[in-house]
Amino acid sequence: MPGKTYKESGSLYLVCGDEELAIKERSTFVFGQWKDQFPEYEEELIDAAAGNAGEAGRAIGKLLEAMQTMPLFGTGKRIWFHNCNFLGEERTSSVQIVTEGLAKVIGEFQQMDPLKVLIIISAGKVDKRKSFYKKFQKLGQVEVLRGWDASKSDWIPEAEKRIDEVFAENGATIHSEARAALIESVGPNARQLMQEAEKLALYTTDSGQASPEDVQQVVSRNKQAKAFALGDAVGNRNLSAAMRYLGEELWEMKLDRKRSALGLLYGLISKIRTLIMVKEMQRKGWLRMERQFFRFKQQLEQVPESAMPADPKFNPLKLNPYVLFRALPQSSNYATNELVSAMQILYEANMKLISSSLDDGQVLQQSIVSIVTKNTA
Repeated sequence: MPGKTYKESGSLYLVCGDEELAIKERSTFVFGQWKDQFPEYEEELIDAAAGNAGEAGRAIGKLLEAMQTMPLFGTGKRIWFHNCNFLGEERTSSVQIVTEGLAKVIGEFQQMDPLKVLIIISAGKVDKRKSFYKKFQKLGQVEVLRGWDASKSDWIPEAEKRIDEVFAENGATIHSEARAALIESVGPNARQLMQEAEKLALYTTDSGQASPEDVQQVVSRNKQAKAFALGDAVGNRNLSAAMRYLGEELWEMKLDRKRSALGLLYGLISKIRTLIMVKEMQRKGWLRMERQFFRFKQQLEQVPESAMPADPKFNPLKLNPYVLFRALPQSSNYATNELVSAMQILYEANMKLISSSLDDGQVLQQSIVSIVTKNTA
């Protein structure tokens, strides 16, 4: 048995989580450090992406073979087991061929010289209840990288910085309003945000600067952005658009079981809450109608933080500024009492979705019609 453990030597890594770009960057950095420290070591990259248990088993077999096969001249080996997607809650992770294979991998870790075989595993989400994770944590280093939190605004400056870097690399710039629109369209997904920024930068190379119109033309709207479209239609008091977007969302719900009517409802509640907050900020004189986004942000910067609620759900300064910017003109479409009534309608819809046998689509449709239709009585 070697005198030094993997834990002590720092030569066994698991980098995992739900932020694909950060995982790739961190794994590349660690592997690069090993390459600088041990340039004479043999290098082996193993793609561990698997579509089923059989493919996962073959990937594990390649890892075991790489660990057991040392170079002829007795140097060492650097191994990167990347894109591993069977360490989480997927059905594949519980199949016998996978669990037994991972148990063998742990057994090899316990027998090997950590100064001769350097191993990094990069993976998606990992189930911490599984035996492999618990044993790996005792043997090596584990880094869990979490994605940006959509409920907070602290990820936005980092997103803006990365977007600007992408545009600079492509010899272009992006208008501040376009940058905000891009962030709103994609949401807190670093990998997709960089992909869309790259696509947008290439599209605007001739003009030199990306505009909000370019974002609408080029950027692929994700699930979050599509939900925003429904909220915007309600904010604009456009019933036909709201019904169209609701229909699209209900159709996609049938295709994706992770999506739900409650999710759509909570998006609408968030929208109405934002309109109420903007209305109140205008009443207090903190905000006024402004068409220029950068000037709107200047207004926000003057709003006293001390006057804001502690709960981030009710603190407008914790939202993406562009969300507030879009809500500002929409707030004039409703009186304050109408927005309060809208919130009550949505709370009642919540109770119906949870406890009644009514059709989900019908509940949402009736709620939106009640909110958007002006009471002429």
